[in-house]
Amino acid sequence: MAFKQITLRFQGSFQCRLATNTDPPDASRSDPYGDLRLPASTGWTFDYGEPLFDRVIRTDSPVALRTALVDDFVPTKVTGIEAQPEALFGVELPFQSIPADPLLGLPVSLGSNPMFDEAAGAGATFEHVRNCNPTFGTLLTATPTSTPHLTGVSDTDAGSEYLLRKPAAIAAALAAGGIVPTRVKVLTEAGPTPLLPKYMQTYAGFFGAKASTAPVVVSLNFSPAGSTGILASILFGWTWKLILTFSRFDGDTLTGRLEGELHGVHSNV
Repeated sequence: MAFKQITLRFQGSFQCRLATNTDPPDASRSDPYGDLRLPASTGWTFDYGEPLFDRVIRTDSPVALRTALVDDFVPTKVTGIEAQPEALFGVELPFQSIPADPLLGLPVSLGSNPMFDEAAGAGATFEHVRNCNPTFGTLLTATPTSTPHLTGVSDTDAGSEYLLRKPAAIAAALAAGGIVPTRVKVLTEAGPTPLLPKYMQTYAGFFGAKASTAPVVVSLNFSPAGSTGILASILFGWTWKLILTFSRFDGDTLTGRLEGELHGVHSNV
């Protein structure tokens, strides 16, 4: 079947172990008290004596994954494909879901060493996603022709959900002995608001934020084994754009949610 447009969607978790303002972006400060290592952090993310921060965006195989997750860590994968057939006798046809395809369920990576680069962008929430080279299993690679960059944040109202669910997650981790003492200290330090620990409001605010990249043109490369299913129809004459959306980032566990869209339009559109 000939298609006019195709949208490939993927989603799952991401981990990004990164320093936050006012620490330098490439810092790895263990805690705000200097208990585990000096100098003490002045930001709001901490490594608690774990491997040093590296800012790498991981969509699977997280490093030193922490307890007290609000969202379980679920590796990112292809979750859906929708396609619009070519018009029939001049009549526009609706998009249809592709129920079976070799791409569905494949693991998705943003590349070998992708990371947020605040210096290359226009500051926090406008970072460039450096070294971004998404792969879909071993079948498909989408190489951006320019560096994807975030365009600012919007509020999803998930901050209130965080304030409701995070204390229970912390209590369960404490009961299981899964939180080191310095992290307990951070999570329970009194703040200016009664009954709300010092860092919890900041964590909730970022959990409730969502940031997307501007659409960026990508070139597709796929293995010979990948030229089946939907890929068999996109050999020539297509323009592809990639959008990435990051949300639900927990500054305590350094994990969040990634959603992505790879959208193609045939050249005769």
